[in-house]
Amino acid sequence: MTSHKSPLRILPLLTRGVVSIACIGAGIGIYAWLYYARAQPSASDPAMTGRLRLQVTTPIEQAVGRHFRAFGQARAVNVADVPARVTATVISVHPNYREGATVAAGDALVSLDSEDFQRQLTMSDEALRGIDARLSMLELDTANAKRTLELVEEDARLAQADFERVKAAAAQDAAIAREVDRARGGAISAERAVTAARAAYNKLPFERTALIAEQARQQAARELARASVERSTIRAPIAGILQLAQLDVGEMAAPGVVVARVVDPTMIEIPILLPALAREFVRVGDSVALRADRAGSEMVEARITRIAPEDDPATRTMTVFAETAGSTALAPGAFVEAEVASAATAARTIVPRRAVNGGRIVTIENGVAHALAVEVEFAISGALAHDLPDTEWLVLKGSIPSATMIVLDGSRRIREGATVEAVKPGAQPATSDAAPASLDASNSTAATSTNSSSTPTPATPLTN
Repeated sequence: MTSHKSPLRILPLLTRGVVSIACIGAGIGIYAWLYYARAQPSASDPAMTGRLRLQVTTPIEQAVGRHFRAFGQARAVNVADVPARVTATVISVHPNYREGATVAAGDALVSLDSEDFQRQLTMSDEALRGIDARLSMLELDTANAKRTLELVEEDARLAQADFERVKAAAAQDAAIAREVDRARGGAISAERAVTAARAAYNKLPFERTALIAEQARQQAARELARASVERSTIRAPIAGILQLAQLDVGEMAAPGVVVARVVDPTMIEIPILLPALAREFVRVGDSVALRADRAGSEMVEARITRIAPEDDPATRTMTVFAETAGSTALAPGAFVEAEVASAATAARTIVPRRAVNGGRIVTIENGVAHALAVEVEFAISGALAHDLPDTEWLVLKGSIPSATMIVLDGSRRIREGATVEAVKPGAQPATSDAAPASLDASNSTAATSTNSSSTPTPATPLTN
Protein backbone atom coordinates (compact mmCIF):
# COMPACT_ATOMS: atom_id res chain seq x y z
CA MET A 1 0.00 0.00 0.00
CA THR A 2 1.59 3.29 -1.17
CA SER A 3 1.58 6.30 1.24
CA HIS A 4 1.36 9.92 0.00
CA LYS A 5 2.41 13.08 1.93
CA SER A 6 -0.32 15.44 2.82
CA PRO A 7 -0.19 18.95 1.24
CA LEU A 8 -0.53 20.41 4.75
CA ARG A 9 2.79 18.81 5.77
CA ILE A 10 4.71 20.09 2.69
CA LEU A 11 3.66 23.75 3.22
CA PRO A 12 5.93 24.39 6.31
CA LEU A 13 8.95 23.05 4.45
CA LEU A 14 8.34 25.42 1.56
CA THR A 15 7.91 28.35 3.97
CA ARG A 16 11.24 27.63 5.67
CA GLY A 17 13.01 27.38 2.30
CA VAL A 18 11.63 30.69 1.08
CA VAL A 19 12.59 32.46 4.33
CA SER A 20 16.14 31.06 4.24
CA ILE A 21 16.62 32.11 0.62
CA ALA A 22 15.33 35.61 1.46
CA CYS A 23 17.78 35.98 4.40
CA ILE A 24 20.72 34.86 2.29
CA GLY A 25 19.75 37.26 -0.45
CA ALA A 26 19.44 40.14 2.03
CA GLY A 27 22.92 39.40 3.41
CA ILE A 28 24.42 39.35 -0.08
CA GLY A 29 22.70 42.63 -0.86
CA ILE A 30 24.01 44.34 2.29
CA TYR A 31 27.56 43.12 1.58
CA ALA A 32 27.40 44.42 -1.97
CA TRP A 33 26.10 47.79 -0.80
CA LEU A 34 28.88 48.14 1.82
CA TYR A 35 31.52 47.10 -0.73
CA TYR A 36 30.52 49.61 -3.38
CA ALA A 37 29.86 52.37 -0.84
CA ARG A 38 33.30 52.06 0.87
CA ALA A 39 35.55 55.14 1.12
CA GLN A 40 37.92 55.52 -1.79
CA PRO A 41 41.26 57.31 -1.36
CA SER A 42 41.57 60.42 -3.46
CA ALA A 43 43.90 60.00 -6.39
CA SER A 44 45.61 62.42 -8.65
CA ASP A 45 45.73 62.00 -12.40
CA PRO A 46 48.55 59.53 -13.20
CA ALA A 47 49.04 61.30 -16.50
CA MET A 48 49.93 64.48 -14.59
CA THR A 49 52.16 63.07 -11.82
CA GLY A 50 52.89 59.40 -12.36
CA ARG A 51 54.75 59.11 -9.02
CA LEU A 52 54.13 59.17 -5.25
CA ARG A 53 54.54 62.59 -3.60
CA LEU A 54 56.09 62.50 -0.10
CA GLN A 55 57.16 65.23 2.31
CA VAL A 56 60.91 65.23 2.91
CA THR A 57 63.46 67.06 5.01
CA THR A 58 67.23 67.12 5.38
CA PRO A 59 69.19 66.04 8.49
CA ILE A 60 70.45 68.65 10.92
CA GLU A 61 74.14 68.84 11.76
CA GLN A 62 74.47 70.34 15.22
CA ALA A 63 76.81 70.05 18.20
CA VAL A 64 74.75 68.39 20.90
CA GLY A 65 75.74 66.51 24.02
CA ARG A 66 74.37 63.24 25.30
CA HIS A 67 70.86 63.58 26.67
CA PHE A 68 69.40 61.46 29.46
CA ARG A 69 65.79 61.39 30.54
CA ALA A 70 64.92 60.49 34.09
CA PHE A 71 62.59 61.41 36.93
CA GLY A 72 62.92 63.01 40.33
CA GLN A 73 61.07 64.82 43.06
CA ALA A 74 61.56 68.50 43.77
CA ARG A 75 62.39 69.64 47.26
CA ALA A 76 63.24 72.97 48.84
CA VAL A 77 66.92 73.65 49.50
CA ASN A 78 66.08 75.45 52.75
CA VAL A 79 63.51 73.70 54.90
CA ALA A 80 63.27 73.43 58.68
CA ASP A 81 61.24 71.19 60.94
CA VAL A 82 60.67 73.15 64.16
CA PRO A 83 60.34 70.90 67.24
CA ALA A 84 59.37 71.80 70.78
CA ARG A 85 62.41 71.72 73.09
CA VAL A 86 60.70 71.82 76.48
CA THR A 87 57.69 70.17 78.03
CA ALA A 88 55.04 72.79 78.67
CA THR A 89 51.45 73.76 77.92
CA VAL A 90 50.57 76.00 74.97
CA ILE A 91 49.21 79.28 76.34
CA SER A 92 48.92 81.19 73.04
CA VAL A 93 49.54 80.87 69.31
CA HIS A 94 50.63 83.86 67.24
CA PRO A 95 48.58 85.12 64.29
CA ASN A 96 51.09 83.91 61.69
CA TYR A 97 51.07 80.36 63.08
CA ARG A 98 48.91 78.78 60.37
CA GLU A 99 49.48 76.82 57.19
CA GLY A 100 50.45 78.98 54.24
CA ALA A 101 51.46 82.00 56.32
CA THR A 102 54.71 83.76 55.45
CA VAL A 103 57.15 84.14 58.34
CA ALA A 104 60.55 85.79 58.77
CA ALA A 105 63.52 84.32 60.60
CA GLY A 106 62.99 84.77 64.35
CA ASP A 107 59.24 85.35 64.20
CA ALA A 108 57.36 83.94 67.19
CA LEU A 109 55.00 81.08 66.40
CA VAL A 110 53.85 79.54 69.70
CA SER A 111 54.16 80.62 73.35
CA LEU A 112 54.42 77.95 76.08
CA ASP A 113 53.87 78.27 79.83
CA SER A 114 57.28 79.33 81.25
CA GLU A 115 56.32 79.88 84.93
CA ASP A 116 58.17 76.78 86.19
CA PHE A 117 61.29 77.76 84.26
CA GLN A 118 61.12 81.27 85.71
CA ARG A 119 61.10 79.77 89.22
CA GLN A 120 64.10 77.61 88.38
CA LEU A 121 65.90 80.68 87.10
CA THR A 122 65.13 82.54 90.34
CA MET A 123 66.37 79.62 92.45
CA SER A 124 69.60 79.46 90.48
CA ASP A 125 70.16 83.21 90.88
CA GLU A 126 69.67 82.97 94.67
CA ALA A 127 72.00 79.98 94.92
CA LEU A 128 74.68 81.89 93.03
CA ARG A 129 74.35 84.84 95.37
CA GLY A 130 74.83 82.46 98.35
CA ILE A 131 77.94 80.99 96.75
CA ASP A 132 79.33 84.48 96.13
CA ALA A 133 78.84 85.28 99.83
CA ARG A 134 80.60 82.07 100.87
CA LEU A 135 83.49 82.88 98.55
CA SER A 136 83.81 86.33 100.14
CA MET A 137 83.83 84.76 103.62
CA LEU A 138 86.43 82.29 102.43
CA GLU A 139 88.68 85.18 101.44
CA LEU A 140 88.48 86.51 105.02
CA ASP A 141 89.07 83.05 106.47
CA THR A 142 92.12 82.65 104.27
CA ALA A 143 93.64 85.93 105.51
CA ASN A 144 92.91 85.03 109.18
CA ALA A 145 94.25 81.50 108.78
CA LYS A 146 97.43 82.82 107.24
CA ARG A 147 97.99 85.26 110.10
CA THR A 148 97.21 82.58 112.69
CA LEU A 149 99.73 80.26 111.07
CA GLU A 150 102.40 82.96 111.19
CA LEU A 151 101.74 83.54 114.93
CA VAL A 152 101.76 79.89 115.95
CA GLU A 153 104.95 79.34 113.94
CA GLU A 154 106.57 82.24 115.85
CA ASP A 155 105.29 80.80 119.15
CA ALA A 156 106.73 77.41 118.19
CA ARG A 157 110.13 78.98 117.47
CA LEU A 158 110.10 80.69 120.90
CA ALA A 159 109.07 77.49 122.67
CA GLN A 160 111.80 75.56 120.89
CA ALA A 161 114.40 78.20 121.82
CA ASP A 162 113.31 78.11 125.49
CA PHE A 163 113.58 74.34 125.46
CA GLU A 164 117.12 74.57 124.06
CA ARG A 165 118.15 77.06 126.82
CA VAL A 166 116.70 74.94 129.63
CA LYS A 167 118.32 71.89 128.15
CA ALA A 168 121.75 73.66 128.06
CA ALA A 169 121.31 74.84 131.65
CA ALA A 170 120.50 71.35 132.80
CA ALA A 171 123.69 70.13 131.17
CA GLN A 172 125.58 72.60 133.44
CA ASP A 173 123.50 71.55 136.48
CA ALA A 174 121.84 74.96 136.45
CA ALA A 175 118.34 73.52 135.90
CA ILE A 176 116.56 70.53 137.22
CA ALA A 177 114.93 67.75 135.11
CA ARG A 178 111.43 69.04 135.88
CA GLU A 179 112.18 72.35 134.23
CA VAL A 180 113.55 70.53 131.18
CA ASP A 181 110.37 68.45 130.86
CA ARG A 182 108.18 71.50 131.23
CA ALA A 183 110.09 73.35 128.48
CA ARG A 184 109.93 70.31 126.20
CA GLY A 185 106.12 70.04 126.74
CA GLY A 186 105.74 73.69 125.79
CA ALA A 187 107.68 73.15 122.57
CA ILE A 188 105.54 70.12 121.71
CA SER A 189 102.31 72.06 122.33
CA ALA A 190 103.56 74.89 120.14
CA GLU A 191 104.43 72.41 117.34
CA ARG A 192 100.96 70.85 117.65
CA ALA A 193 99.35 74.30 117.26
CA VAL A 194 101.46 74.93 114.16
CA THR A 195 100.32 71.63 112.62
CA ALA A 196 96.64 72.42 113.30
CA ALA A 197 96.94 75.97 111.92
CA ARG A 198 98.77 74.77 108.81
CA ALA A 199 96.11 72.09 108.19
CA ALA A 200 93.33 74.65 108.51
CA TYR A 201 95.14 77.00 106.16
CA ASN A 202 95.84 74.27 103.57
CA LYS A 203 92.17 73.19 103.48
CA LEU A 204 90.98 76.61 102.38
CA PRO A 205 92.01 76.24 98.66
CA PHE A 206 90.05 72.98 98.42
CA GLU A 207 87.00 74.65 99.94
CA ARG A 208 87.41 77.41 97.38
CA THR A 209 87.61 74.84 94.55
CA ALA A 210 84.46 73.13 95.82
CA LEU A 211 82.64 76.47 95.96
CA ILE A 212 83.78 77.35 92.42
CA ALA A 213 82.51 73.97 91.18
CA GLU A 214 79.20 74.54 92.92
CA GLN A 215 79.09 78.00 91.37
CA ALA A 216 79.67 76.51 87.90
CA ARG A 217 76.86 74.00 88.45
CA GLN A 218 74.50 76.73 89.52
CA GLN A 219 75.51 78.87 86.55
CA ALA A 220 74.77 75.95 84.22
CA ALA A 221 71.41 75.45 85.93
CA ARG A 222 70.69 79.16 85.52
CA GLU A 223 71.63 79.06 81.83
CA LEU A 224 69.45 76.00 81.35
CA ALA A 225 66.55 77.70 83.11
CA ARG A 226 67.10 80.84 81.02
CA ALA A 227 67.24 78.74 77.84
CA SER A 228 64.03 76.98 78.88
CA VAL A 229 62.39 80.38 79.34
CA GLU A 230 63.55 81.43 75.86
CA ARG A 231 62.51 78.08 74.36
CA SER A 232 59.05 78.60 75.76
CA THR A 233 58.58 80.89 72.77
CA ILE A 234 58.92 78.77 69.62
CA ARG A 235 60.32 80.83 66.75
CA ALA A 236 60.84 80.30 63.03
CA PRO A 237 64.52 79.44 62.37
CA ILE A 238 64.40 80.55 58.72
CA ALA A 239 62.27 82.77 56.54
CA GLY A 240 59.68 80.99 54.46
CA ILE A 241 56.13 79.68 54.39
CA LEU A 242 54.53 77.47 57.02
CA GLN A 243 53.71 74.04 55.65
CA LEU A 244 52.68 72.54 59.01
CA ALA A 245 51.11 74.13 62.10
CA GLN A 246 49.41 71.62 64.37
CA LEU A 247 49.41 72.97 67.95
CA ASP A 248 46.40 74.53 69.65
CA VAL A 249 46.02 76.41 72.92
CA GLY A 250 45.90 74.03 75.89
CA GLU A 251 47.83 71.22 74.23
CA MET A 252 51.02 69.84 75.76
CA ALA A 253 54.21 70.28 73.76
CA ALA A 254 56.87 67.62 74.22
CA PRO A 255 60.59 67.80 73.32
CA GLY A 256 61.34 66.45 69.85
CA VAL A 257 57.77 66.68 68.58
CA VAL A 258 57.56 68.77 65.39
CA VAL A 259 55.17 71.68 65.87
CA ALA A 260 55.86 73.55 62.62
CA ARG A 261 57.53 73.08 59.24
CA VAL A 262 58.94 76.12 57.44
CA VAL A 263 59.70 75.86 53.71
CA ASP A 264 61.65 78.41 51.70
CA PRO A 265 60.46 77.91 48.09
CA THR A 266 62.91 80.38 46.53
CA MET A 267 65.46 77.67 45.71
CA ILE A 268 64.51 74.16 44.55
CA GLU A 269 66.71 71.07 44.47
CA ILE A 270 65.89 67.92 42.49
CA PRO A 271 67.76 64.63 43.06
CA ILE A 272 67.74 62.85 39.68
CA LEU A 273 68.53 59.16 39.15
CA LEU A 274 70.48 58.59 35.94
CA PRO A 275 71.91 55.40 34.44
CA ALA A 276 75.37 54.61 35.76
CA LEU A 277 76.80 54.99 32.24
CA ALA A 278 75.96 58.72 32.39
CA ARG A 279 78.82 59.38 34.83
CA GLU A 280 81.38 59.77 32.05
CA PHE A 281 79.20 62.34 30.27
CA VAL A 282 77.54 64.42 33.01
CA ARG A 283 79.44 67.23 34.74
CA VAL A 284 78.65 69.90 37.32
CA GLY A 285 77.13 72.87 35.53
CA ASP A 286 75.33 70.86 32.83
CA SER A 287 71.82 72.06 32.02
CA VAL A 288 68.66 70.20 32.99
CA ALA A 289 65.19 70.73 31.53
CA LEU A 290 62.49 70.05 34.12
CA ARG A 291 58.76 69.61 33.68
CA ALA A 292 56.31 68.92 36.49
CA ASP A 293 54.15 65.83 36.02
CA ARG A 294 50.86 67.64 35.57
CA ALA A 295 48.79 68.96 32.71
CA GLY A 296 49.88 72.27 31.20
CA SER A 297 53.16 72.46 33.10
CA GLU A 298 55.91 74.69 31.76
CA MET A 299 59.53 73.77 31.10
CA VAL A 300 61.97 74.97 33.78
CA GLU A 301 65.73 75.29 33.30
CA ALA A 302 68.10 74.09 36.02
CA ARG A 303 71.80 73.35 36.52
CA ILE A 304 73.60 70.40 38.07
CA THR A 305 75.31 71.54 41.26
CA ARG A 306 76.41 68.24 42.82
CA ILE A 307 77.06 64.66 41.73
CA ALA A 308 76.95 61.73 44.16
CA PRO A 309 80.28 59.85 44.17
CA GLU A 310 78.83 56.33 44.37
CA ASP A 311 76.59 54.28 42.08
CA ASP A 312 73.69 52.30 43.49
CA PRO A 313 74.63 48.65 42.84
CA ALA A 314 71.01 47.49 43.19
CA THR A 315 69.53 49.81 40.55
CA ARG A 316 72.74 50.61 38.64
CA THR A 317 71.99 54.29 38.83
CA MET A 318 73.82 57.43 39.91
CA THR A 319 72.35 60.52 41.57
CA VAL A 320 72.85 64.10 40.42
CA PHE A 321 71.41 67.15 42.12
CA ALA A 322 69.99 70.02 40.08
CA GLU A 323 69.04 73.42 41.46
CA THR A 324 66.80 76.14 40.10
CA ALA A 325 64.84 79.11 41.36
CA GLY A 326 61.41 78.29 42.71
CA SER A 327 58.34 79.30 40.72
CA THR A 328 54.70 78.43 40.26
CA ALA A 329 55.76 75.99 37.52
CA LEU A 330 57.84 73.95 39.98
CA ALA A 331 56.86 73.64 43.64
CA PRO A 332 58.58 71.59 46.37
CA GLY A 333 57.28 68.03 46.42
CA ALA A 334 56.39 67.97 42.72
CA PHE A 335 57.23 64.84 40.72
CA VAL A 336 59.18 65.99 37.68
CA GLU A 337 60.48 64.62 34.41
CA ALA A 338 64.05 65.72 33.79
CA GLU A 339 66.16 65.80 30.66
CA VAL A 340 69.87 66.17 31.45
CA ALA A 341 71.98 67.56 28.61
CA SER A 342 75.71 66.99 28.86
CA ALA A 343 78.12 69.46 27.29
CA ALA A 344 78.32 69.28 23.48
CA THR A 345 81.56 67.74 22.20
CA ALA A 346 81.11 67.37 18.41
CA ALA A 347 78.56 67.88 15.65
CA ARG A 348 76.06 65.03 15.30
CA THR A 349 73.38 64.08 12.80
CA ILE A 350 69.84 64.77 14.04
CA VAL A 351 66.62 63.62 12.35
CA PRO A 352 62.93 63.87 13.34
CA ARG A 353 61.73 60.96 15.46
CA ARG A 354 58.85 60.22 13.08
CA ALA A 355 61.28 59.69 10.19
CA VAL A 356 62.79 56.60 11.85
CA ASN A 357 60.88 53.32 11.84
CA GLY A 358 62.32 49.98 12.83
CA GLY A 359 65.90 51.20 12.70
CA ARG A 360 65.68 52.57 9.16
CA ILE A 361 64.88 55.74 7.30
CA VAL A 362 63.68 56.22 3.71
CA THR A 363 65.84 58.48 1.56
CA ILE A 364 65.16 59.86 -1.92
CA GLU A 365 67.96 60.04 -4.46
CA ASN A 366 67.28 61.12 -8.03
CA GLY A 367 63.56 60.55 -7.51
CA VAL A 368 64.06 56.96 -6.32
CA ALA A 369 63.29 55.69 -2.81
CA HIS A 370 65.98 53.84 -0.85
CA ALA A 371 65.93 52.30 2.62
CA LEU A 372 68.87 53.25 4.87
CA ALA A 373 69.62 51.45 8.14
CA VAL A 374 70.52 53.81 11.01
CA GLU A 375 71.45 53.38 14.66
CA VAL A 376 70.00 55.75 17.24
CA GLU A 377 72.28 56.95 20.02
CA PHE A 378 69.84 59.00 22.10
CA ALA A 379 66.77 61.24 21.84
CA ILE A 380 66.38 64.97 22.45
CA SER A 381 63.44 67.35 22.52
CA GLY A 382 62.88 70.93 21.44
CA ALA A 383 62.21 73.01 18.34
CA LEU A 384 65.31 72.61 16.17
CA ALA A 385 63.95 73.43 12.68
CA HIS A 386 61.91 76.50 11.78
CA ASP A 387 60.15 74.76 8.90
CA LEU A 388 59.05 71.72 10.91
CA PRO A 389 56.68 71.56 13.90
CA ASP A 390 58.57 68.57 15.36
CA THR A 391 59.77 68.72 18.96
CA GLU A 392 61.05 65.14 19.22
CA TRP A 393 64.36 64.28 17.54
CA LEU A 394 66.77 61.36 17.36
CA VAL A 395 70.56 61.68 17.36
CA LEU A 396 72.22 59.07 15.13
CA LYS A 397 75.45 57.30 15.98
CA GLY A 398 76.75 57.62 12.45
CA SER A 399 76.55 60.56 10.08
CA ILE A 400 74.78 60.98 6.76
CA PRO A 401 75.33 63.73 4.17
CA SER A 402 73.57 66.98 5.04
CA ALA A 403 71.93 67.15 1.58
CA THR A 404 70.23 63.76 1.94
CA MET A 405 66.46 63.97 1.50
CA ILE A 406 64.70 61.98 4.23
CA VAL A 407 61.03 61.01 4.09
CA LEU A 408 59.30 62.50 7.14
CA ASP A 409 56.78 59.65 7.45
CA GLY A 410 58.98 56.68 8.20
CA SER A 411 55.97 54.44 8.84
CA ARG A 412 54.99 54.29 5.15
CA ARG A 413 55.90 51.07 3.39
CA ILE A 414 57.61 52.02 0.17
CA ARG A 415 59.15 49.49 -2.13
CA GLU A 416 62.87 49.81 -2.68
CA GLY A 417 63.49 51.64 -5.95
CA ALA A 418 59.97 53.10 -6.21
CA THR A 419 59.62 56.35 -8.12
CA VAL A 420 58.93 59.15 -5.62
CA GLU A 421 58.50 62.90 -5.91
CA ALA A 422 60.01 64.82 -2.96
CA VAL A 423 57.90 67.61 -1.52
CA LYS A 424 59.27 70.16 0.93
CA PRO A 425 57.24 70.92 4.07
CA GLY A 426 54.49 73.45 3.38
CA ALA A 427 53.77 72.19 -0.15
CA GLN A 428 50.49 70.52 -1.26
CA PRO A 429 49.41 67.91 1.31
CA ALA A 430 50.06 64.29 0.49
CA THR A 431 46.33 63.41 0.74
CA SER A 432 45.93 64.11 -3.00
CA ASP A 433 48.83 61.88 -4.01
CA ALA A 434 48.26 58.83 -6.15
CA ALA A 435 49.66 55.56 -4.97
CA PRO A 436 51.54 53.89 -7.84
CA ALA A 437 51.37 50.23 -8.60
CA SER A 438 54.74 49.67 -6.95
CA LEU A 439 53.23 50.15 -3.49
CA ASP A 440 51.91 47.35 -1.35
CA ALA A 441 48.25 46.64 -1.10
CA SER A 442 48.14 48.29 2.31
CA ASN A 443 49.39 51.68 1.06
CA SER A 444 45.88 53.16 1.07
CA THR A 445 45.76 52.74 4.85
CA ALA A 446 49.39 53.95 5.18
CA ALA A 447 48.55 57.12 3.25
CA THR A 448 45.86 57.96 5.79
CA SER A 449 48.35 57.44 8.64
CA THR A 450 50.81 59.72 6.80
CA ASN A 451 48.43 62.64 7.04
CA SER A 452 47.96 62.17 10.78
CA SER A 453 51.71 61.77 11.33
CA SER A 454 52.32 65.40 10.41
CA THR A 455 51.23 66.26 13.95
CA PRO A 456 54.23 65.92 16.34
CA THR A 457 53.99 62.97 18.67
CA PRO A 458 54.11 63.78 22.37
CA ALA A 459 57.38 63.36 24.23
CA THR A 460 58.04 59.82 25.38
CA PRO A 461 60.63 59.10 28.10
CA LEU A 462 63.72 57.45 26.65
CA THR A 463 65.13 54.45 28.44
CA ASN A 464 68.89 54.68 28.42
